[in-house]
Amino acid sequence: MSYLHPGLLLLQLILPFILLGAILAARKQGQAWKRMVAPRLQSHLVKKSSPTRRWVALGLGLLGCGFLITALARPYHGETTTTEQISTRNILIAIDTSRSMLVKDGSPDRMATAKAMAIEVINAFPNDRIGVIAFSGAPVLMAPLTIDHAAVHETISQLDTNVIPSGGSDISAAVDTAVKAFKKTGQKSNALILISDGEDHSQKIDLAAEKIRSSKTVVCAIGVGTTAGGVVPSAEYRDGKYRDSQGQTVFSQMTPEALQTLARAGRGEFTPASSGSTKAIAAALDSLQREEQAGRETTVPKELFQWFLIPAILLLALSIVVRSEFLSGGKRQTKKSTPQPPPIKSATALLLFALCLPLPAANVIEQAEDFYNRKDYRQALKLFSKALPNTSGEDRRAIQFSIGSSAYKLKDWQTANDYLSSALLTENPKLQEQVHYNLGNALFMTGWSQFKPVENPEQDATDDKESYHVEDLDAAITAVEDSIDHFQATLALNLNHANAATNLEAAQKLLDELKNQQQQEQEKQQQQQNQQQQGEQDPKEKEGEKEQSDQGEKPDDQPGDGNQEKPDDKGNEGEQGENGEQQEGDQGEQSDDKDPNEQGEGEQGDRESQQPPSGEQPDPKDMERQEGESEEAYAARVLKDNSDAETRPVQRRLLRLRRPAKDW
Repeated sequence: MSYLHPGLLLLQLILPFILLGAILAARKQGQAWKRMVAPRLQSHLVKKSSPTRRWVALGLGLLGCGFLITALARPYHGETTTTEQISTRNILIAIDTSRSMLVKDGSPDRMATAKAMAIEVINAFPNDRIGVIAFSGAPVLMAPLTIDHAAVHETISQLDTNVIPSGGSDISAAVDTAVKAFKKTGQKSNALILISDGEDHSQKIDLAAEKIRSSKTVVCAIGVGTTAGGVVPSAEYRDGKYRDSQGQTVFSQMTPEALQTLARAGRGEFTPASSGSTKAIAAALDSLQREEQAGRETTVPKELFQWFLIPAILLLALSIVVRSEFLSGGKRQTKKSTPQPPPIKSATALLLFALCLPLPAANVIEQAEDFYNRKDYRQALKLFSKALPNTSGEDRRAIQFSIGSSAYKLKDWQTANDYLSSALLTENPKLQEQVHYNLGNALFMTGWSQFKPVENPEQDATDDKESYHVEDLDAAITAVEDSIDHFQATLALNLNHANAATNLEAAQKLLDELKNQQQQEQEKQQQQQNQQQQGEQDPKEKEGEKEQSDQGEKPDDQPGDGNQEKPDDKGNEGEQGENGEQQEGDQGEQSDDKDPNEQGEGEQGDRESQQPPSGEQPDPKDMERQEGESEEAYAARVLKDNSDAETRPVQRRLLRLRRPAKDW
């Protein structure tokens, strides 16, 4: 026999000490009565009871405690292995991460809407295996099929348009990746949920639909964006508008045709992104049967604690009965007897049990609103978050709005942005107005949080103005631009919203200042790059001038001197030699005015002038070791004279990849 918690058996060592203490206490008590009462009065004043019953009760109690400790140690004999059976389906969520998902016709853009809808899908199917595919020009399986929904949630929260470097939008490739992933599982209950704006540049939707039919995969599609569309933003251009390879501004709009085609091929549903999208998808997947799947193997020990627990309970109960007045034949309580206290233990236990019961969601929300009104925003945020999992529909949007507002009061801008963005899926116009306004304020403060104070020791102490430095200029510009969009949406819903108009004006002024600062930094960086390039070219020019000066200062006994006239000591050269020398001299003079990057021809001419005439061999004396010349110097001279290595500076050439026609 073994124990799951053998350390608890050490508690049995306390039992002998309890018995020893009882013996010492009984002996001390008998001696106390003898000292207090005279021996002649003890028979009248002291009523002695039989010690047998007391010791029997103590023995039964100690024995029961021993059995109880053994039961708590959980003894077992042998083990049994069980395999857990899981009833589940395979669901892959394919999220479009192309550049067109940055268009701000969503809340606040298509990418944020797609991620919010994906999280809603995960919450709607808590018992199914879910995976994530991100696709743009190429698909990537970001999270394999798993029942660990927390990991899938974390993967979705980290998605953005930069997760895949390949530009464009290829929905058919995402479908192909999903079908291959389903085939590896060997199951037939498979579903693919596409979340995209519908733009497809592969022109292979028909082939993808055929693959869906042959694999019998259920396909549902959620369209993000609007048919009106918008301009694809980009921080690479000063006006913030993305351009294609032809220099034209890219305009993107939701095109549901491709998504509808795939949904029909997969016997599913196409629905625009809204609060009711998950209900439509859940209804479409109801026909998809769940399959039993072998899960984890669990080893369960054959426990024997009940064989010790039952005797422990009986022994303890018997000890209480033996110690009580039930077996002593005691008299009933008379009117003069001391009244017994009321049985409040049971009432107290019931009260504690009632307090431990979970409060209804309505009571939690009321308490959260009370804390919010009392400006205890941290406690309000905690209670609103507690009530969120038990709500759905418009109630869920309202609580998300309350969580975002509480986080805004606590200056937790990121949490406020996340929950307010989710609350934008509401269909209540009044709530939409409030969400747009609060989200605009939160995004404005997100941009403002990038301003960090700078301590300037030269600043006058009497000057109240404080210097600021923008930590991340691009992030600040993006946040302020998004806040302007939400203030404008607020005014579109309510033209009389004075606070939104005031905040819109302030945000526009701040955006202008940030863009001016961004332009100044770009110009400053351009100037630094130009100075750096100029500094790199100056040493090259000096090196070229040095080479030319070395060529012009050659001694008279070397051939190829184009700057000096040589004595006519070679009669076999004649006028042709003089003409050759004059031509070389002209080249030497012109090389001083040439660009260092164009010295190749001059140097090549110098090397050609140093070659002996046709049919003649170089003087072998030049190859011999000169008197007083070391071996290292001799070897270096020979290598230099016979070297054919390139001495010109190597020009840097950038490798330019061909840009695809559609990369958004």
